[in-house]
Amino acid sequence: MDIDLKRLRGDMKRLKAARVASPIGKIKTGATEIIRSNFDELERLHREDGATWTEIASGLAAQGVTQGKGQPLTGRRLTALMHNIRTRAEKLKGKAIVRDRTQILPERSQKDGRTARKTVSLSPEMNRPLGGSVPDQTISEDEIRRTELTKHAHLLGKR
Repeated sequence: MDIDLKRLRGDMKRLKAARVASPIGKIKTGATEIIRSNFDELERLHREDGATWTEIASGLAAQGVTQGKGQPLTGRRLTALMHNIRTRAEKLKGKAIVRDRTQILPERSQKDGRTARKTVSLSPEMNRPLGGSVPDQTISEDEIRRTELTKHAHLLGKR
């Protein structure tokens, strides 16, 4: 089946001109920005003053804060926006910590007020005696193989 490419281009241009711009990522009603700028105060109203999220949402709606297509802000939508803003802030804070690796971490303080210093040391089997000479305890590969064979000889059949 053949298609008419000239007609297809014309149809595409017509549909593209009629397409509505997507609201994703664009400020719609401004409710999120208002809540983000007053986030701490809204949290305080809920936590310390004992106001419910529905009451806070009604107060915001009375001042003209809307959601969607001019609908008043609801308590459910307010809690969703608060959660999204909190989650986003925590995510950005986590990224800032990971990104700032060049900053030197502060030294840890001990119980007596002194600062703890991290020291690096070798495991006991890696430490050499202070005499300076290395003991001649090298084992050849052949000796290692024979030792392992004797450990497992009972598993092998007699030939």
